[in-house]
Amino acid sequence: MKVCSLSSGSKGNCTYIETENTRVLLDIGVSLKYLLEALASLNVEPQTIDAILITHEHSDHIKGVGQFSAKFDTPIFCAKNLEELLKSQNPKSFHLINGFNEAFELKDLKIFPFELSHDSKSCVGYRLSDESGSVSFVTDTGYLPDKAEKIIQNSALVFLESNYDPDMLYACSYPLFLKKRILSSRGHLSNLDSAKIIERLSKTGTRQVVLSHLSENSNTPYLAYNTIKSYLKNKNIEIGTDINISINYQMKINTVYKLNKK
Repeated sequence: MKVCSLSSGSKGNCTYIETENTRVLLDIGVSLKYLLEALASLNVEPQTIDAILITHEHSDHIKGVGQFSAKFDTPIFCAKNLEELLKSQNPKSFHLINGFNEAFELKDLKIFPFELSHDSKSCVGYRLSDESGSVSFVTDTGYLPDKAEKIIQNSALVFLESNYDPDMLYACSYPLFLKKRILSSRGHLSNLDSAKIIERLSKTGTRQVVLSHLSENSNTPYLAYNTIKSYLKNKNIEIGTDINISINYQMKINTVYKLNKK
């Protein structure tokens, strides 16, 4: 399996996943022009994309879905709560996820959706698996529900939100209502929240975490990485030995991760 974030953050989110027989996009919160250029740089023809998986309906996750799906007749998969909003994007190629915590298959890719906690109609995380292993995606959630954590355990690769630093958030120019939203149980994960999750994941077999959806206004890559590194070190978990940590960036083709067949 190959996985590459094409953009991660409030300006737009999109991730490309490829197995031996399947190609999917997780969210399209970027423009069609940007996405086509990004796929071309990976030598991927857009018409070969088998499906688009949607996490939730905020514009930084879906603003390019309609154009791409209509142009290439690519099936859209989303939670039932988003049916009315997203079915209009391309009604000929629209599929509902039957339920949370219930896996379905797309060719050689097993897809396991799970519920997250965000201020949206519905917010879905995903665990994707093939014979090489599993990758999980957890962003846009105020906390990690117990069911979700059980599902992502022992994923070889986890894309995990590390959205904000509390001190930077309090000091930034966001209005008070937005700060409260971000801090709430239906908001986002802080750097420390992520560190605690990584501590637990490291004990289940996860060896690579990619910090994702970092805020440009209330976080920095340096601060996110070092907050987590310091926390893990105090728990006797060494980055580079016990677990690897990297960072996703906005409007940038990030590292291509590969899970090799066992």
